[in-house]
Amino acid sequence: MVPSAGTKPVPLTAEQVHRFIADGFLVLQPSVPAELHQTICRKLDAAIPARTDNPGNNVLPLVPEMRHVLESPEVHGALLTLLGPGYLEHPHRFCHIEAKQDLGGLDHAAKLAANSHQDSYTPLGRPRHHHIRFVRIMYYPQDTPPELGPTHVIPGTHLNRGLSDAEKAQQLPVSGPAGLVSLTHFDIGHAAGVNMTAQRRFMVKFIYMRSGAPEANGWSGKEWTWRCPGELSTNDRQELAWSHLWDWLRGAPRRYASLTAGATTATSGSAGAASAGSLARRLASGRVSDRVAAAEALAGLGAAAAPAVPALVACLNRDPDPLRIAATYAAGAIGAPAIPALIDALRDTGAAFPHLLRGVGRGNHGGTWREQALVMDDAAHALAAIGTEAIAALIDLLESGDEWARLNAAFALGEMDHAAGAAVPALVGALDDESHFVVRTAADSLGTIGAAPAAAPLGRLLHLERDGWDTPVVRGWSIRDQLRFNAATALARMGSNAADAEPDLVAALDDPCGQVTTVALAALRRLNTPSALDAAFSMLTAERWDPSLTGAHRF
Repeated sequence: MVPSAGTKPVPLTAEQVHRFIADGFLVLQPSVPAELHQTICRKLDAAIPARTDNPGNNVLPLVPEMRHVLESPEVHGALLTLLGPGYLEHPHRFCHIEAKQDLGGLDHAAKLAANSHQDSYTPLGRPRHHHIRFVRIMYYPQDTPPELGPTHVIPGTHLNRGLSDAEKAQQLPVSGPAGLVSLTHFDIGHAAGVNMTAQRRFMVKFIYMRSGAPEANGWSGKEWTWRCPGELSTNDRQELAWSHLWDWLRGAPRRYASLTAGATTATSGSAGAASAGSLARRLASGRVSDRVAAAEALAGLGAAAAPAVPALVACLNRDPDPLRIAATYAAGAIGAPAIPALIDALRDTGAAFPHLLRGVGRGNHGGTWREQALVMDDAAHALAAIGTEAIAALIDLLESGDEWARLNAAFALGEMDHAAGAAVPALVGALDDESHFVVRTAADSLGTIGAAPAAAPLGRLLHLERDGWDTPVVRGWSIRDQLRFNAATALARMGSNAADAEPDLVAALDDPCGQVTTVALAALRRLNTPSALDAAFSMLTAERWDPSLTGAHRF
């Protein structure tokens, strides 16, 4: 039942990547023997007699045959395409089990709407990303028709700040034969289906993380230009954001290459300024589709659209999602002229809503860290899209802004990947920030930038102690647990650049938090020094579990 050794990964096609960027999900069918899924389903059924017996993160060692699905040419190839070589498996895994359900007086559509959500980052909160840094796999070991209650996805919602009632009504069941794998952007809206049968439904979730910046396209063929996919499930077209994400994923040095390659609008002089004024007026009112078109037209003007920046900033952080997303990336396309207004917007938001990181409601403006997931300020995404021209202003904000501004500055710098190398000293300084929210986000950003000078400071986070940080916050995890996990993950992303933290990573193999240990193990493996590999194998040898032992067979 084991797939043939040495099978080459099958990369996604350009069309599949177009669809993933736009819709936020793909469906794959791994080329493994059918009896493998039968074995997995049988073992899951025996090992989890009731939902209260769920093994959680231990589901893969409990049923290790699932590794053949995860390592299949189709799944491995898709992960390589979207996350690049060196991608990491997140320690969190979970087997979702659905037995026959009572609708509780609701009709089927209402029950699905009630189940709709965007996942949290577990256990404590992390920022949501537009860039493809986290993807989720949902694997179904049994035939899963709609009546068995497959997970439903809401196409195109992975860039959203939330889910509207209209979007909750647009769910699609991800159903199919045994072995089906649903690959989704982590932030896409989705809902547990409703099982109407007497059979239990198993779905096993895995999460994967990008380790390095995109350097070249990983899909098959040589297609470089963004185009809207031929088959599109979402009703909201976001061509500007999609083309930006496409250029990012193919490692383009300019993140609006697809936009400027196709631009035909005047981009300078009085004609551009007059056009910007006209488009700014269109942006302020009317049908959402017309306002989105105005934002996209402003992006085509580039720097000549500077007079329209205030109108674009006024759209940020507000519904409807299609407009705020278009305004975000239009501001990014305008570039340097938009930086002062975007920086001011971050400062103003933090000043107007000082409770943003304290879980207090705040309407549609800003974001709230609820120790689940943080919706970052749209201005931060726009500044990240501008790129290196915004680094100096973001460093200043990181060092002088309020908590909300500092947090968003740290996030925006990380979204630039290694292009933000000049910000490493400021981000290392932010590891001493009084706000653990800022420290956690700075650690994440140092991991995505990947510069070697950050290794030793991140290693120190693995044993940093501060008053109040050891109190459990969510699901038994403390702030310090999450800080250590973020630091270990950042070091794992850095690969060989994490060499200065090797002693800290070896010590972390004895960390009381299993997820920290798991990611430290991955970091040592990626370091690939003899001493790092010796430490990793020593731990794995000690923790080896023999599943063949039973009451009658103890040796």
